[in-house]
Amino acid sequence: MKFYALLLTLSLSLYYSYNNIYAQNDSIPNEVVLDHDTTYYKSYNNDLHLRLYSVYKFNNLILTGNNDQSKRIVYSPNGNLNLGFGFNYRGLGINIGINFPAINNDNDTFGETKKLDMRSYVYGRKVAIDFGLQFYNGFYISEYESRNSFNQSNQPTQLRGDMKINTIGVSTLFVQNHRKFSFRAAFAQTEVQKKTAGSLLYGPYINFLNIKADSSLIPSHIREEYQLEDNIIKGVYGSAGLMGGYAFSLIIYKRIFFTGALALGYGLNYGNTWYDTTEGRFNEDVWDTGFKLNTRTAFGYNNRRTYLGFSFVLESYNIATSYDITELYWMGQFRFNIVRRFDWKVPPLDWIMDRLPILKNSGKEASDI
Repeated sequence: MKFYALLLTLSLSLYYSYNNIYAQNDSIPNEVVLDHDTTYYKSYNNDLHLRLYSVYKFNNLILTGNNDQSKRIVYSPNGNLNLGFGFNYRGLGINIGINFPAINNDNDTFGETKKLDMRSYVYGRKVAIDFGLQFYNGFYISEYESRNSFNQSNQPTQLRGDMKINTIGVSTLFVQNHRKFSFRAAFAQTEVQKKTAGSLLYGPYINFLNIKADSSLIPSHIREEYQLEDNIIKGVYGSAGLMGGYAFSLIIYKRIFFTGALALGYGLNYGNTWYDTTEGRFNEDVWDTGFKLNTRTAFGYNNRRTYLGFSFVLESYNIATSYDITELYWMGQFRFNIVRRFDWKVPPLDWIMDRLPILKNSGKEASDI
């Protein structure tokens, strides 16, 4: 399964290396025109980038009472900290993450989560795309507020090996001021932002989510304590809409950067939920509206040769249900990167890339003069 995740990330990287690197000047044959202001940021797309990184991915299902937001239950999978290595060259990027059992050895406490998590954050010059495809089996209650105490994730209150969550979604953000602001500098490490700049963001999103469990998502003793009627067994949910926001990079001494982006969305939600009652199981369709949150931040050090930085990405959206429960799904990742750039040629890769149509143009980016 990890092999398929690698193929997905590779294919998306190839697509964007081909589609957003250069432009042609029609008035002067064979002259390549830069599509960005080099006094604000510089691209090193043609360099060889060698990367070491660590990443922790997370996703949570949050159930809250409509009439009392303090009635909250948070389901989490048993997450893993992965260590990895990778490279970028002429727009082609490959990363390989490894799960080390010596680090992630807490199945006895938090239960075992079986998963296939294919998330790809693709940063073009004019657009940023977040794509996610997730299959998770096995959760635990990481946060639960009872009337007498509040438990927050030192020890799980209940393991749910029967619980499954599958999702697929795409969020697209167009970068209005792409000539001066670079997402790639902070999050893809193939460019260097030299001056402070920002940009308006806008674009569509669509998400689908499937939840299934053998018994109620809310255990009986919690339903009794919260005085809830909902007894959700499974559901299929979707949401689609438009987002808008702003991104900004603060640059100090041309090397230290603080980058943040926030986009809020609003759109149409659909839910088909199955309930288990004393009279049997039944399902109900719900159409509603809801919000979408897409945010990310990064900070660190970035110069001609070296990138050292930390980044955080978070997405969340509402799920359409009826009765007395509101559901919210969120996902994201923490990531730490060490990248070293070399102005080396890699003849075997050049030979392959120059002979494949999708890769042939990936290195054609004009040099700054």
